[in-house]
Amino acid sequence: MTSVKQRTSDTMGTIYELTNESGTIVRVSPEGARLLDWVIPIEDGRDIVAGYDSIKGHIDARYYGATIGPVAGRIAGTRFVIDGKEYQTEDNDGGNTLHGGFKGLDTETWITETFEDASEAGVIFTTNRADGTGGFPGNVRYQVTYTLTNNNELSIAYDAKTDQATLFNPTNHGYFNLTGDTQQAIDTHLIQINARHVAETNDDVTTTGEKVAVDGTKFDFTKERAIGATLLDDPFLLDHDQEWDLQVTSPDQKVRLTVTTDRPAVVIYTTGTGEVGAPMKTGPMTNHGAMAIETQGVPGTEKFSQFGDIVLRPDTPFHSVTTYRAHF
Repeated sequence: MTSVKQRTSDTMGTIYELTNESGTIVRVSPEGARLLDWVIPIEDGRDIVAGYDSIKGHIDARYYGATIGPVAGRIAGTRFVIDGKEYQTEDNDGGNTLHGGFKGLDTETWITETFEDASEAGVIFTTNRADGTGGFPGNVRYQVTYTLTNNNELSIAYDAKTDQATLFNPTNHGYFNLTGDTQQAIDTHLIQINARHVAETNDDVTTTGEKVAVDGTKFDFTKERAIGATLLDDPFLLDHDQEWDLQVTSPDQKVRLTVTTDRPAVVIYTTGTGEVGAPMKTGPMTNHGAMAIETQGVPGTEKFSQFGDIVLRPDTPFHSVTTYRAHF
């Protein structure tokens, strides 16, 4: 059986705890529709999600485990055009709009509904935004659904409806360390990404509109290998030609995480010196202590149609699912 329970913690506030028949536990928070914990039933319970030791830490740092939007990544120059009309968003990143601006979806306290049956349990988070919020047009209803199954799959579904054309490119900014301890670097994690190209980026991490073959570069994870000291903040253009799109394996081989998505890209971000010492739930963050796995549309798609389309229109509601499966 699966179950979902609401709990209250002095440090984490209101949390919703999903449990399946294997003993896997997933905890989520309405603060940012956020993934807090994913505890695998090996040893004394190995939590593979990196996060702060309090909900205040999460809110102050903003992005760990949170739902990101309306647009994940950077809107270059804080401007975009839809149907010939220009819109201006907030400058919160040196001339660009990062992860929706100063008041992205990660800053919302979401309305919560739960569900459970014999095979799965989950939480539906919902929030509404008025036309013009953060510079984005449209009165929009956003919904994020976390579902844990007895197959040890955690799926995150994104849905949205708008009354006028706007941009929507969400992601979850979950950070992972499959050792369960962010005091251990991820260097010996094994990773495979089924992507033969990355989107080229400028020095400010905005995309150029070009794609670059990974062959012979630090981005070549088409065959499984250790991540090593590689620092990443880059969009991998997924080929979608295998059963899963991304796989990460713990150094001790006890946990393997596969990720399957319908989105065209995954941004991999590895923590560096700027995060060292942050008060994580397993102690101070080490250098290269975690990696974010952000499935999404290619950043910059609003300017580069060759990457697709992230315009949300009234006659076409948005729906997308990313599924993470833990093998242990």
